[in-house]
Amino acid sequence: MTKLLATLSILLFTIALSSAQSIKLDGFITDSLQNPLVNTNVIATPLQEVNAQIKFSISSSKGEYRLKLESNQSYLIEVTHLGFKKIMDTLQLSQDLTKDYIMVESTESLEEILIEQQMAVIVKEDTITYRTNQFKTGEERKLRDILKKLPGLEVDREGNVTVNGKEVTKLMVDGKAFFTGDEKLGVNNIPADAVDEVEALDNYSEVAFLKGLEESDKMALNIKLKDGKKKFIFGDIETGAGVEDRYLLHPKLFYYSPKTAVNVIGDFNNTGQKSFTIQDYLDFEGGMALALEDQGAYSRLYSDDFSQFLRQDDFIFNKNDFGAASLSQELGGNFSLDAYSIFNKSKLRTQTLEDFTYQTTEAPDESREQSNQNDLLFSISKIKLRYDNNDDTDLRANTNFKYNTAEAQSLLNSEVGNTNRFVNTNTQPENFEFLQTFNLNKQFSYKHTLKLEAKIKSEDQTTDRLWDFNQPLFTELIPLVDEGDEFRLNQLNQKEVTNLSLNAKHYWVLADFHHLYPVAGVDYFTFNLNTLDEQILNDGSTTSFESAGFNNQMDFELFNASLGFQYKTQIGELVLRPGLVVKNFNWNVSQFGDELVNDQTAVLLPEFYAEYEFKTSEKLRFNYNRYTNFGNSSNYANRLSLQSFNQIRRGNENLQNQIYQTASLLYSQFNMFKGLFYNARLSYTHRESSIRNQTQIEGIDQISTSIFTDLPENTYNVNGTINKRIPNYTFTLGGNASLSDYSRIINDEVLDYESINFGYNAKVTTRYDDWPNLETGVRQSFSRLNSDAIDNKFTTLSPFAYLEYDWEDFIFKFNYDYNYFENQTTGDVNRFEMADASLFYGKEDSAWGFELSATNLFDIEFKRQNSVNEFIVADRRLFIQPRIVMFKVIYKL
Repeated sequence: MTKLLATLSILLFTIALSSAQSIKLDGFITDSLQNPLVNTNVIATPLQEVNAQIKFSISSSKGEYRLKLESNQSYLIEVTHLGFKKIMDTLQLSQDLTKDYIMVESTESLEEILIEQQMAVIVKEDTITYRTNQFKTGEERKLRDILKKLPGLEVDREGNVTVNGKEVTKLMVDGKAFFTGDEKLGVNNIPADAVDEVEALDNYSEVAFLKGLEESDKMALNIKLKDGKKKFIFGDIETGAGVEDRYLLHPKLFYYSPKTAVNVIGDFNNTGQKSFTIQDYLDFEGGMALALEDQGAYSRLYSDDFSQFLRQDDFIFNKNDFGAASLSQELGGNFSLDAYSIFNKSKLRTQTLEDFTYQTTEAPDESREQSNQNDLLFSISKIKLRYDNNDDTDLRANTNFKYNTAEAQSLLNSEVGNTNRFVNTNTQPENFEFLQTFNLNKQFSYKHTLKLEAKIKSEDQTTDRLWDFNQPLFTELIPLVDEGDEFRLNQLNQKEVTNLSLNAKHYWVLADFHHLYPVAGVDYFTFNLNTLDEQILNDGSTTSFESAGFNNQMDFELFNASLGFQYKTQIGELVLRPGLVVKNFNWNVSQFGDELVNDQTAVLLPEFYAEYEFKTSEKLRFNYNRYTNFGNSSNYANRLSLQSFNQIRRGNENLQNQIYQTASLLYSQFNMFKGLFYNARLSYTHRESSIRNQTQIEGIDQISTSIFTDLPENTYNVNGTINKRIPNYTFTLGGNASLSDYSRIINDEVLDYESINFGYNAKVTTRYDDWPNLETGVRQSFSRLNSDAIDNKFTTLSPFAYLEYDWEDFIFKFNYDYNYFENQTTGDVNRFEMADASLFYGKEDSAWGFELSATNLFDIEFKRQNSVNEFIVADRRLFIQPRIVMFKVIYKL
């Protein structure tokens, strides 16, 4: 590893020396009265080399500009600013030069100015418009190649985009969402020659007349196509074969016209490539917006049965059959239709070896070997019908269907001392979900706007699980019949959910800087849970564990009515928005038809938002909220349920609503002139009351019971990022720190814990046209979990490097990661390294391309992972696929 990183460092240094012969051109741009002109475009176009890099600068708030030019190269200097006549100059420099430009106001109309000047970048309030022709040099293939050259934009290897340090969450083409709005798909596939302009839309709102009324922190990209590309088909078909019968077929076809857009994507492979990931699944279900609105719902989504399968990133074999299609159609009369459907079928094989050290008992260490075979089928479909007259009415009806089924076979061997326990598990989850949403946004006048949302949700989930054990378990709780060396248990888990909700918000503009927003809502939720745990005897008959406290037939019903307001005012550059909502909850819990709980409570939920804008590019935001939720409804089932061979869980019908408070302070600034972007965030979370587990541990066996507690729990977070961009380099430095103090009840003892995590990441990326480009850096983190009984310290170090060289018709890529982990308490050290490489050949004017790729170059058998919690310190070996060498053929439409 040392030699490799040294080689890459020498390469980076060599590249740096090759670019050292650069000349600085700087100065100030003012009007005739010596007033500085901010956001003035300064473009330097090489006159001798056809494909040489264009240099670009935007003047600062002081009117200052700065360019790095090549020595003894002739440049055409163009200075443009709306409302002023363009300045054109020709320079060839052999040393640094300071030169000021004075611009003269134009007497032409604004439309004539825009047409004649064609400014490269136009900054207007929350919108930055880039005219891509000013930045192209001719070798760009995809949209990502253009975005990398635009000031303020960054594109990572996967295709995620940030604008001035802010993540893009939606991609549109000519105002219409591209496929599902995921920017990675469009960034990596839209051809560069079709792009005319790129718009970065900060504080984006899907409903135009709500902008300025509701707060939005979203960043969107809108790709405007050239006139001659308003109706076209693009995409590519990739096919490949490799050693050990590996194969790949990956068609991507896109059709765009002013009124119709059709996208079709397929991916069929046995190389482990995933076209639908856990992050894609979370994004489809609401993503970070759902996390902010309902953390409980986001947590349940992240841990559901389907997510468990998608989170498997390390495997010894993975076969995927993936298909997706979308349609966007303007129907006329302000109506539009958007629909998509996604289908995924996969086979997954995993193998792990784990060593557990138990921290709360005198139990000996445990070694565990486990292999899994998972077969998964998943589909999701969405239809959205929308009426939008762009003036005062926006009406939408969204229909979602989701279905998934799977079969998972697990074989586990647990060794504790001289005892071996074998567990064979077959799990078959099946889930169907229907969601209907209606949204009405209506502006009756400038002073009165209504936002209304109604939802109907139905979910039916069934999980069948069959266990085979070689010895009895939890003998004091489970009345097993001993018939020999094998014990077979059957488990059935059924969940039915119905949710009806109606929420309204009225935007009432009292005056220009005084808004009142009344809010009201009702929500009805029912959750029915049936669990069955029983033993299957040798003669095929069954014996139930119901008399021992197992099995549930629980009905949970919750009704919530809320009423409140938000008040928004502006004092100079300061925006204030305090608010108060009162929620009234009525709920009841029944078990086997007998009502156990019928209760009611009311909760006051204050909120406060403040934003101070020092200038367009510099903001300070403060946000405070008090939240409440009822957690996972399964927690209210008060009878026992087997979770794994060494875990039993019991709910509690007497749980109540959790209450917690959050506060955050965010500072962000970007300076396009200096190429400097940075942000910092402080946050604090305090739980007033929580639903937690009380755990009894004996040996390696655990019995957890849900409890409602006001044990203290606080979390403090701070993180920040600095990004500096100079003509051929981007430097990124980030850091984070987190401190948590909390308590847990283990073996009837209240234990206080303190968790500390902090780390940093540093990265440098080169941005050359004719030289190899290198992204290299390091990530390091430190963590500690301690109490009166335990003290665990860990550190991880991960240097990485990514090399890409685009030379004539060849593209070479090499990716390297090194992972080092140390348990500083015990001195144990784990390390492994991963590398991938590919070589692509394709002429720019040819539809054909060829690629040779290899993954897991070092052919390592497994990765190492370590984790710690209040009970266990775990060391895992996750076995992965062997080296895969593939030859691919790509045909581009």
